[in-house]
Amino acid sequence: MSFRDLDVDLEAQKPFSDSPEFDNLTEEASNLLLDVNNNLVTLKRFVNSLQSRKDIKNASNLNSKSVKSIESITDLFKQLSLLSRQINRFEELNPSQTFTKDKVTREIKVSLLEFQSLQEKYTTLTKTLNEEAQTALDEEQEAAGSELQHANQDLVLERDVINNEEFVYQQNLIREREEEIQNIEHGISELNEIFTDLGAIVREQGTMVDNIESNIYDISQSTKSAAGELTKALNYQRRSRSKSFCLLTILVVILVVVLLGIFLG
Repeated sequence: MSFRDLDVDLEAQKPFSDSPEFDNLTEEASNLLLDVNNNLVTLKRFVNSLQSRKDIKNASNLNSKSVKSIESITDLFKQLSLLSRQINRFEELNPSQTFTKDKVTREIKVSLLEFQSLQEKYTTLTKTLNEEAQTALDEEQEAAGSELQHANQDLVLERDVINNEEFVYQQNLIREREEEIQNIEHGISELNEIFTDLGAIVREQGTMVDNIESNIYDISQSTKSAAGELTKALNYQRRSRSKSFCLLTILVVILVVVLLGIFLG
């Protein structure tokens, strides 16, 4: 074997490591962080599309994609949490490994903060979209109530069928968004556990993340409030629908009485 062949063989070999398990864990964590950051870019694009209102007709689809993205990122953070605990169990590390461990922990923290910010932004946007939908429904119900007083029976019945279909559609949208907020709330609760674990790890390195846990709690409370508002909105729409039906019934009775009076007269 020539010296050149020997050099090639040495270059092809992996560098020596006195702690291959640690290196494997940190490499896996880095790969997961890359997946997290790629997913965060996608989630940010969804949230920005909702915020711009340029694709408002596709809002329901964007909401669904955003929820799936949030769930995917949450699962990745769960895996990162387990890896972080395993990595921080190593005590006898050389300076290079210590630097790597601290770097991974810092990067996880930064990604968690960005994820928290996007979740808060998404929750606020979802609540705003539902408020806008609620306002539009209120205006339509109000307009429909005034038209009932001036329309004949055939037009009223035809319009009632159309309004009923639209009402059911909007009602389903409200329910879907309510479920989405509840899903986000559940995900935030799971993330809260991850933040608690990370907080214990980082405190050992002299860094506190109590403010992160506090922000997560605030978001959780906001989503509970949003879900309550949506329930109130749904009940309000049911009452409005009942009033419209009563007005229609009264109008039909009046028309029947008038027609009977004409024929009998």
